[in-house]
Amino acid sequence: MEEAGAGVGDRVSLPAVADLVEAGPLKARLEQALAAGSGLTVDASAVQRISSPCLQVLVAGVSSFAKAGGPSLVIGEPSEAFRETVSVLGLMDALGLSK
Repeated sequence: MEEAGAGVGDRVSLPAVADLVEAGPLKARLEQALAAGSGLTVDASAVQRISSPCLQVLVAGVSSFAKAGGPSLVIGEPSEAFRETVSVLGLMDALGLSK
């Protein structure tokens, strides 16, 4: 998972395979941004495959950022594979993605 500053809030990039190994660091990064009160964009453009642990972290993250009432967590530039997986699992709305 790569990180880079992005003006308003931060940006984190998911790898091509976002699996169980990536879920822990992703969760820690989301918690860090939430604690700092900064927004976070998750760049999902490179994702070819994403596992349910990473999706669980993202859904929980979107919910936690919304409940905090501050800056948001945004899924940016989702790849077709990411969108397809999220759509099949019925998580488009939970992740704030349009259909």
